[in-house]
Amino acid sequence: MSVIKRIRDCLFFTPKAEENQFYLKEQNSNTEYDIRRENIETTENDKVFLNIEENLAYVKKRFTYPINNDIVIREITMKEGRKAFVVLIDGMVSTDMVDLAVIKTMLEIPYFSDDEIYKYEEEIIEKFIAHSQAMATENMDNIFEEINFGSCAVFVDGFSKGFILDVRDWGHRSIDKPENEQSIYGPQEAFAEMLRNNTALVRKIIKTEKLIAEGVKIGKVSKTRGVMLYISDIANPELVNEVRKRINGIDMDYVISIEEVSMMMEEEPFSFTTHFLETERPDRVARSLTEGRVALILNGSPHVLIMPTNFFELTHAVSDDYLRVPYANMARIVRMFAIIFSMLLPALYLAITLFHQEIIPTYLLYSISASRENVPFPSIVELLLMDLSFEMIREAGLRMPGPIGSTLGIVGGLILGQAAVSAKIVSPIMIIIIAITGIGSFATADYSLSWSFRILRLTFIVLAASMGFYGIAIGTFIYGLIIASEKSFGVSFLEPIPRVKNKSMANAIFVNPIWQREKRPDFLNTKKEYEEPDISRNWKIKRR
Repeated sequence: MSVIKRIRDCLFFTPKAEENQFYLKEQNSNTEYDIRRENIETTENDKVFLNIEENLAYVKKRFTYPINNDIVIREITMKEGRKAFVVLIDGMVSTDMVDLAVIKTMLEIPYFSDDEIYKYEEEIIEKFIAHSQAMATENMDNIFEEINFGSCAVFVDGFSKGFILDVRDWGHRSIDKPENEQSIYGPQEAFAEMLRNNTALVRKIIKTEKLIAEGVKIGKVSKTRGVMLYISDIANPELVNEVRKRINGIDMDYVISIEEVSMMMEEEPFSFTTHFLETERPDRVARSLTEGRVALILNGSPHVLIMPTNFFELTHAVSDDYLRVPYANMARIVRMFAIIFSMLLPALYLAITLFHQEIIPTYLLYSISASRENVPFPSIVELLLMDLSFEMIREAGLRMPGPIGSTLGIVGGLILGQAAVSAKIVSPIMIIIIAITGIGSFATADYSLSWSFRILRLTFIVLAASMGFYGIAIGTFIYGLIIASEKSFGVSFLEPIPRVKNKSMANAIFVNPIWQREKRPDFLNTKKEYEEPDISRNWKIKRR
């Protein structure tokens, strides 16, 4: 294309040829097949036909076969010419199980007729299908739902029921170590994306038939499978019913992850702090279930929701349960200081340097003044600039690949901090403040709680720059009122503060010895109040 033609195209509008124009037209919302009819009664068209050809045509049309090329339809001619076919999704089933336990046995079934003994649908499952999990149904929607979840379906000519066989075997991640909740002591297993593997990890720890794994489906189209876990003789029935009501009340087409479910179930969507405890450790889920809580596992998600929770439990680390009492209490004290530093240290620095210089020792005040002598920005601008830079480095480290991300965080922080000090854009003490604040946010046990403190830190910075200590006090008071008014599934978010005489209050801040945890948390109102007897170390009893 010549230069003159380019200039002419820029200056003058020339419509394109009609055949080259593409318009994304509005689609008709009336769909021929809509599987979002779970609450609608089954009609005749949704049932399995007696004629094999009608069933085959219906399946092909519903699955858009053969355009949908991962749909496999295997037609079979059994003995004496009776027709049948198998439907499955390639990549989601075990081909060996389909070949040996389904197709091979179907080819060996003797002749069926109304005059023979084998004329009932269930007899195919009872006498010939060599597979442990099989069921017969006349509802086409149920059959297609199971096929989409990795099962295969068998249709036989002359039978008004289809046969669903569980032959799931899709690729999945193996059980690995926890990545976000690491602990030196305790089990080193983490949840993966497979639903049944995750429930098995919990059942391996809690070996009782009282552990209920109640199946749920979320999403009108996706029908994402999940399991609600609770111990029937411990958990409060009202809590179980409330969790079940909220899960069944989610009205969405597609549900992909457990995080979406938590956002649909929470009472305060704009609260700074989450009302769920999200974990990837089976041992933490098991311990919560024995206390009377309810857990939700979703297929495809490597994390589990535990409810209800409170503010103190979000600050606890999983390693606290495996450390001796002095060590665990020391770790909790360190984390409490880390939380305070990550939320209030920048605001305290601003309040002291701007409004309350009289509380700073004289020589330290001289040092701070000398370091800020050539800095051209006010303290709040300097602080916000460095805090924003630190947050950008943190986000960039998360988005980059593993080795590059860790290198970016270290090198970026060192180079940026040193260059900013050398260029006299910020003072050295500001680098120290930001570094301690960042380390404190990393020491927070729960990742979502660290997000909460990062947002609150900016709020306290603005209040401190406006009113000093008075602004920090007002902000702390308002935040305390907000979280005191919030509830997590009927439990106050600051439990067990109102019940200071209960041992649950001591364990909320410090760790009690394991032999002094006789009672379950009283705010859960469980069926069984005691978890262990008053004297659980019988070897300490003195006998004459």
